[in-house]
Amino acid sequence: MKRTICIAFLIALMVHAASGQQHSYSIQPNDASQLELRVFKTGLYRGKAHTFLFPDYRGTLFYDVHTPEASHIDLTLDAGSIKCRDTWLSAKDLKTVQEYAINEMLAASRYPRLLFVSSDMRQIAESHFEVRGTLTIRGIAKPATVNVALQEFDEVLMFRGTARVLLTDYGLKPPTALLGAIGTKNEVEFSFSLELR
Repeated sequence: MKRTICIAFLIALMVHAASGQQHSYSIQPNDASQLELRVFKTGLYRGKAHTFLFPDYRGTLFYDVHTPEASHIDLTLDAGSIKCRDTWLSAKDLKTVQEYAINEMLAASRYPRLLFVSSDMRQIAESHFEVRGTLTIRGIAKPATVNVALQEFDEVLMFRGTARVLLTDYGLKPPTALLGAIGTKNEVEFSFSLELR
């Protein structure tokens, strides 16, 4: 009887220890975090890029302290919150780009959310990881890979990373203007810094 109780006690301790390795973090806007989309130009505007921010987002990170590869993240961005931050455009052109991004590129009224859900994570260098998952834009779900650098400060996690995707994968034709003299590259870049407490 005593042996059975001891075994049960040991199992309980092991379960408690294992569960203590994983922490849940709520992802939400704060002053130290930023989600950015860069759309690169071609033609007359070669070398320039439209820079968009997503100020409204939310998600959850389940982070395994001892085995980061076992971690999981889901992140939702509000498509309608996208803001163009270009300083090289006139006020009129800035408004045009902003409206195009919301109404045409993201079709936010029809597809109000962008979603990333991780499937696996592997370490590629010290504090650097490759996170694979599914990115959904305009209701189209495609595999995506995110390169992430992780820093830990006491109870704070700081994630910085990038991911590149193709517009055509999500049913988007790279826009052009002036009969093609101004164009847009098919590949765009998401970048982020997320501070989680």
